[in-house]
Amino acid sequence: MDGSPQGAELGVIAASIQPNISICRLSLEQGRRLESEMGVILKRLLRSGDSLFALGRGEWLIVLPALPSRAVLTLAMLKIEQVFGESPFQFDGLELPIQFICGAAVSPEHGEDPSYLVQSAWIAALDAQQRGERGAIYDKSMERTSPRLAVLERDLHGAFGGDRPLQLFLQPKVHAIDGECDAAEGLLRWERVPGEWVAPPVVLGLIDRLGMRHRFNRWLFQHAAQALARLDAEGFDITLSINLSATDLYDAEVPDLIGQALSTWGMPPRKLCLEITETDMVDDAREGVADVLCRLRLLGVKLSIDDFGTGFSGMSRLKHLSVQEVKIDRSFVVDLLSSERDREIASSIIELSHRLGVMVTAEGVEDAETAAALAALGCNHLQGFHFSPALALDDFVAWLRRYDASRIHPGSLS
Repeated sequence: MDGSPQGAELGVIAASIQPNISICRLSLEQGRRLESEMGVILKRLLRSGDSLFALGRGEWLIVLPALPSRAVLTLAMLKIEQVFGESPFQFDGLELPIQFICGAAVSPEHGEDPSYLVQSAWIAALDAQQRGERGAIYDKSMERTSPRLAVLERDLHGAFGGDRPLQLFLQPKVHAIDGECDAAEGLLRWERVPGEWVAPPVVLGLIDRLGMRHRFNRWLFQHAAQALARLDAEGFDITLSINLSATDLYDAEVPDLIGQALSTWGMPPRKLCLEITETDMVDDAREGVADVLCRLRLLGVKLSIDDFGTGFSGMSRLKHLSVQEVKIDRSFVVDLLSSERDREIASSIIELSHRLGVMVTAEGVEDAETAAALAALGCNHLQGFHFSPALALDDFVAWLRRYDASRIHPGSLS
């Protein structure tokens, strides 16, 4: 951990900071404030050019550009440990013990592809946890020797059923103007054993490494359609978004699998929205991709560009992919109130998208002030911890009922 990787340009830290909230009962509002407070503390520890992303359930991703050496990663993890490693954590007069672990990776040594780099960081975190340490930097040997990784691979094969299956949690998307919740995003969750939630990037990384992407997509489409059917039966008219990797657009069976799932549960395609991630990898000029996109449009599902404004996911994507929605990347939302540049970027995205007849959703909304600022800019939907974290389906239905009641009787949502 002393050396400096040749040509390192970018560092990633995956941090799991889990307060033991089981010792007390926190309200939904307290849970949101706890996540927000931890995010503020983490942000203060970083350099001015670093970026912080909240993944939910006490999991964070830190991106450190222009690293002069690997030592910066080690220093950053030490700073986090100094703050959160000293239990208990003080919050609202409570003392919450903290379970803390970090993993780090650097590019290009540990992967040039962003998703692979993030997976490497999580593998390092898993390896550190297995060895009883607080943090580690990725090494290829971790994948060959980590007992923890081998256990995860074994258990993942049984996670499509059984007692501890994969789950599709739902996070609400709320109208910026009238506050109505008419949409949600489905997010992957896996509680491998009671109380142990495996980070979604780790799960997806393992799925890809084990060649299980096709099986996972079948599971995802069926569970999304099933969730829509449940919401419809409960009397809620909700559009559900799910993430579709750019590489999935090369799979000719995807439109058929989606159509079969919707037909099985009797759901109209208009209620499903596919958020395409990693759009810079989409070569829509290729015959296979163009055919898949055409069939998805004919099916009638909606298309969205996730993490809009980053990489090559610019306005040219709107022209070629013919989407109905873009999602402003959370990196432009978290500092919207303090950064004039981020505010201008968000405003430009909203204005140009609306000119093209495209709706705009902002993710990563964590407070009322940011929500109000985005509404003033003309954003259509808002998503983030300010409203709710991702919830299991039963909990989401209960949240919807409380939320609807709170709009009729303000102050009743808790």
